[in-house]
Order: sequence, then structure tokens, then C-alpha cells
Amino acid sequence: MQLLSLLCVMVAFWKSCLTNRSCPDLIIDSCHCPAERSKQLSRLPVRIKVVCDDVELMDTLQPSFLPNQTVALILSNNKISLLRNGSFYGMAALEKLDLRNNLISTVEPGAFRGLVALKKLDLSNNRIGCLSAEMFLDLGALSKLNLSGNIFSTLTVGLFSHLAALKVLHLASETLYCDCQLEWLLLWARANAVRLGNDTVCRYPTHLHGLQLRHLREQQLRCDGRHD
Repeated sequence: MQLLSLLCVMVAFWKSCLTNRSCPDLIIDSCHCPAERSKQLSRLPVRIKVVCDDVELMDTLQPSFLPNQTVALILSNNKISLLRNGSFYGMAALEKLDLRNNLISTVEPGAFRGLVALKKLDLSNNRIGCLSAEMFLDLGALSKLNLSGNIFSTLTVGLFSHLAALKVLHLASETLYCDCQLEWLLLWARANAVRLGNDTVCRYPTHLHGLQLRHLREQQLRCDGRHD
């Protein structure tokens, strides 16, 4: 039994070494770091992906605790409730940030400051009700944004003004109200070739319930007395 226990410990240690060999400077015990090799030439450096999924995190991680060249950070299925200004500052190589299925209700202006290479941001299934353009400062390279499963009902004009490279936007919400306050969004999406996800459907008013926002005409988004 002692020999078997020793073998189990050795195997676990060996697996841990293999998992984190591409980022030995990762100092968060609850995270792991599978290698993500470049899809191009094999001689290119290993791309570092840090996974901290479903580990009861209450806050984001200090960037100094993570490898400098991390390109993907998975923080999904935790208990993070607040994104502070500069939460990820210093992670200039980051291309993908997954924060889905947390308890995020507040995103401070500049929360993603410094993420100049970020291409994919997933904030789905949180508790975000208030959105502002300042939340998205420095995200000029972002091409895909998922805000589905939050609790906003409308979106302010110019909300995505900092997202010059955005191509795909998911906005599914159980409280989405399709009226004249969203007319700007249709015009902006069409003018900038941004695709609104199929899951982005109107919940209110009743006569638009279940219709995909991207297929509506501006004339359908009326504010002549909001009614359910």
C-alpha cells in the first residue's frame, strides 16, 4: 500500500510538471498551465494559457503572479464580483480573457486597461446591469465580445466607441428592451460590419418578444409609450 501511495504521488507530481512546464513561474496553486503551441510553425514559442476555472476565486489574480507572456486567461465559474480599474494591467500579450459564469456586478472604468492585444472577451452569465464606454478603454484590438446573460435592459449611445476592431457581439439578456434607445445600435452595427449574435433577441415589448435584434428595422424600435 505504501508503494502504491508513493507511485500515485509521483504520477501526480509528474502530471503537474508536464502541465506547467511551459510556465514554471506560475505561482497560483489553484491554476494550471497547459501548453498551447502556435498553430503556425512548430519552432515558434509555446503560447501560454493559464486556466483557473471553478476554483472559488473571489477576486481577479494579480498580473505579477502570472507568466509575462500569457495569451489566454480562463477565470470562468468562480465568484468574482468586481473588476477594478487596471485589474489586468501588465498583461500586454493577452489575447483571450474568459470571465463567464461569475458574480460580476461592477466593472470599473479602465478595468481592462493595458490589454492592447486582447481579441476575445467573455463576460457572459454575470450580473452586470450598468455598462459604460469607459469599461472598454484600450480594447482597440478586440474582435469578439460576449455580454450575454447579464441584466441590462438597454445600451447607451456610443457604448462600443473604443472597440474599433469589433466584429462579433453577443447581447442576449432576459431583460433586453427593444425600443428607440437601441436604434443607434442597429445603425452602428451595420455601419461597422459588426454581427449581432443570433441569441440577441428582444424580450420586451411584447410585440417584439423573441425577435432577433439584428433583423429588425429602425422603424420597429419605437418609444411611443413603453408598454409590455
